[in-house]
Amino acid sequence: MTIADTFKAMAADRLKKTVDAVAQELVGVDYHSGAAFVRTPLMYPSGANVVIRVNEGPKDDFHVTDFGLGYQEAELMGTSLIYTRHARPIAENSGIGFDSEAFFVSWASREQLAGAIATVANCSQEAVGLAAYKMAERRASDLGEELYERLVRIFSAPRVAKNAQFYGASNIEYHVAALVRSEDKKTAIFEAVANHPTSIAFANSKFHDFALLEQPPIQIAVVRKKKDLGTYHNLLAQVAHVIETDVSDDRIVRLTKAAA
Repeated sequence: MTIADTFKAMAADRLKKTVDAVAQELVGVDYHSGAAFVRTPLMYPSGANVVIRVNEGPKDDFHVTDFGLGYQEAELMGTSLIYTRHARPIAENSGIGFDSEAFFVSWASREQLAGAIATVANCSQEAVGLAAYKMAERRASDLGEELYERLVRIFSAPRVAKNAQFYGASNIEYHVAALVRSEDKKTAIFEAVANHPTSIAFANSKFHDFALLEQPPIQIAVVRKKKDLGTYHNLLAQVAHVIETDVSDDRIVRLTKAAA
């Protein structure tokens, strides 16, 4: 073996050891009371890992479940009812079971075990993520209602359009929470944004498209608390004025007048 071959073998060995170590960090297994608990790399919105419990059956098969962990995550967010509503169709589409709290595969063979663990974990994560998104969507809708009522009080109803249609530079039609027109027909757009990555990303996409118009509107993102957005605040601030719901009426008027 040449020196070059030796170095190649050493490099391959280092790579194997490194990746094996990382794989062990990504996926871990604990054993309690006759069951194996597999910690997967998947995460719930809270940052907790999705954990799957595996029990051995009587005929060399295995019962696989998230043992209601996804339901518990949803319950902590106050979204357990939303979670349950969407979990069953998610399970049915994936060909596994759901018993009102837990996703499961009744009995998987040894050959099916890896797939069963992955499927149950993915379904649990998807259901929690969807519940979080639906709750954020509902909060954004509530925020939009509050925003509209406030804008009507500030500017009067004829100048404010609720859930208004507006076209971006791409000619895509969007709906925005509220639209305020000045006396010379210039426009200010207000968008209610929930503290959820999907809501923030969609609002950012709208704002970018509006900003490319020949005469772009003043763009105002309304959020409950800027600090709750974390680094997503910087993303919104690139294309819109970001204000909190408790901002003064005077501040709203000043921003809107900038459209004139």
